[in-house]
Amino acid sequence: MENNHYSKNFKVWSSYCDSVNRLSPYMMQLLFEELADANAMMLAIDLPTLAKRDNAFWVVRRIKFQFLDVVRDHDDVILKTWPSAPEVLKCFRSYQILKNNNEPAVNAVAEWVILDKDTRRLRKTDSIQYPDIQFITEKAVDPTFKKFKDDFTEDDFVYEKTVRACDIDLSHHTNNTRYCMMVLDSFSVKDLESMTIKELEIHYEAESLEGDVLRIYRKKVDDEWLFAIKRDGKVVTYAVIGI
Repeated sequence: MENNHYSKNFKVWSSYCDSVNRLSPYMMQLLFEELADANAMMLAIDLPTLAKRDNAFWVVRRIKFQFLDVVRDHDDVILKTWPSAPEVLKCFRSYQILKNNNEPAVNAVAEWVILDKDTRRLRKTDSIQYPDIQFITEKAVDPTFKKFKDDFTEDDFVYEKTVRACDIDLSHHTNNTRYCMMVLDSFSVKDLESMTIKELEIHYEAESLEGDVLRIYRKKVDDEWLFAIKRDGKVVTYAVIGI
């Protein structure tokens, strides 16, 4: 297989959109996850195959979005993804939403890592049967991620969220897309309607499980909203929204 990529045509419906008919970042991440699953099945590195063959599973470590154009209800778009060549301990996967003669409306890149199914510890990429293909070298976004520090105080606390059954995915931890929803839920509908998001970045520092109580913190620094999601005082997820 040469220059592997996976794409599909997609019509945006209102159920994927926010209160002003824009495709929401949360739904974008869900769509990207579905794309990654489909492409991984083509390459025989999907979650069920990895679990059975290699006793391992994928997790997203970090993801970065750039929003170039608004995608709205009833837009006809192309969803596209492709993996980069594996590095020692991580892999990158690019995503795009294309509209208006294949011009990118959204670019994104995610950093994925492999965990052992039993120990849930990090494994090298060469410990699984990775496909022998000619990888696309270009990434949709420069995978240079922001550095965070936990300088949040109780003055930055917004709300509390208990992880429930429907938040849990095949890896039996909170699905990565749920943290995007938690970040967006820290705002009011009025806030989100008036907000133009230019960038979104999410870092997954630790797992959370069913029954965990998560505390969401938020503060504004210049033209960025910074977030920390904590369990028992320790950061599970960091995020930043650029406006």
